[in-house]
Amino acid sequence: MDIAELLNIAWASLSVCFISTMISTVLAAPLSLLLGMKSGAAIRVARTVVTAMSNTPPIVAGLLIYMLTSRSGPLAWAGLVYSRTAMVMAQILVVTPLITSVLFPVFLGMQNDFMETCKGLSLRKTKIYYLLFRECRYIYASAVLIGFGRAMSEVAAVSLTGGNIRHKTRVLTTAIMLSTSKGDFREALSLAAILIALVLLVNFLAGRIKGKES
Repeated sequence: MDIAELLNIAWASLSVCFISTMISTVLAAPLSLLLGMKSGAAIRVARTVVTAMSNTPPIVAGLLIYMLTSRSGPLAWAGLVYSRTAMVMAQILVVTPLITSVLFPVFLGMQNDFMETCKGLSLRKTKIYYLLFRECRYIYASAVLIGFGRAMSEVAAVSLTGGNIRHKTRVLTTAIMLSTSKGDFREALSLAAILIALVLLVNFLAGRIKGKES
């Protein structure tokens, strides 16, 4: 494997994970706020469902997206099967519940004291939510990095939805799997070293952010 192909694989991994994490962040922000600041039977059920989904094997998300985008699926007309778009869709199903499950307990813990203080100051809802996210900005950033790290290390969902096509949907995890199956352990270890370095960098940043929050 030459340097150009290696860079292409690394770029594919970073781009797919970055896009899916950003979309998941946008989806998780209002959802986590709803689950953390509201109450009721339906909200409690939703919290349980989100927590369960955060622990669901990623292959289930990959299977669902593959069924939707395959030739016999309802999205067959879009031609998304074995594409980076399908990989992003699968990772969104994996990462969104994870980020949400990290954030909503934080909002839940702040529900009483924080909200009572804001109401006592007669603040508008928009101001309250702004202050809430500002107060939790380090935890929020840490949750996003956790989601990105999960996306980077995922193999089952991206392999099923992307097909591991060279120069198109091959990412670090699927390239490692392919190299191992061919018996090329030197190449597999080189790819694994890059993946580990990226994941360690993400975890380091998450740790630094948690330290600032503390």
